[in-house]
Amino acid sequence: MLSIGRMNARTALPPVARHSLEALLVEGRTPLDAALQLAHALVKALEEQHASGRAVGVFDASSISVDGLGQVLVKPSLRTELAAPELAGGAEADLLSDLFSLGAVYYRLFSGLSHLEAQKRSGGLLPPPSRFNPTIDDTLDALVLTLLDADPMQRPYRLAQVDGSLVAVCEEMGLETDTSAIATWVSAHRPQVSVPLARMTPAAPVKAVAVRKPAPPIQWSLEEEDEDAAPETADVAWEGPIRFDLWAAASAGVLALGVAIVALM
Repeated sequence: MLSIGRMNARTALPPVARHSLEALLVEGRTPLDAALQLAHALVKALEEQHASGRAVGVFDASSISVDGLGQVLVKPSLRTELAAPELAGGAEADLLSDLFSLGAVYYRLFSGLSHLEAQKRSGGLLPPPSRFNPTIDDTLDALVLTLLDADPMQRPYRLAQVDGSLVAVCEEMGLETDTSAIATWVSAHRPQVSVPLARMTPAAPVKAVAVRKPAPPIQWSLEEEDEDAAPETADVAWEGPIRFDLWAAASAGVLALGVAIVALM
């Protein structure tokens, strides 16, 4: 028996599509539950950046990508008009300048407007996000305005402080801080990324199969008789050669049978 071993068939998983937060925001106001979860996810993304000793510098909605699983990715932006005031004065990017950019993204996320557009509409003063979105409470108003303070020393000095305020608002509203609302929101705008990768599992392994080894084929060969070749002989009890010839043997058998018949007559 010849056994074929077990083979694992692998299915390549396609990458998850990512979409700019800017493109998602222009399609309408973000639901509050998705906005709060995004705000929380942004804090976690920045914590990973700063844990590796890197500050983003300047970022905005166009440099933030979101996928159908609710995961966010933050990259630097070239829009210097959104940079923290101290960066314009030559200061190096750090946690406090990243917090200013975070506040600018939060303002857009919660109000539907950029903080610069809101300032124009209000005659140069920055109103709280609740001016444009009544569902925003005082805690979120205070957090966003503190992050956008022109004085870096007035901003929170730890990302954990920001996250603590967000978690408190979520608990007060009975909302989870996972990414389920983000995934639902992104799926509603981008249906092609609504299927989580967890549903795309590798194909089942192929079971072992036993097959019977085929017998080697019988090879037949027909050799022409060489009339000039010496006949094959074998020593027997009487003298004389014996020719091992099929036709001769058959003829002898027929002759013997004829003699026997004649004898019986």
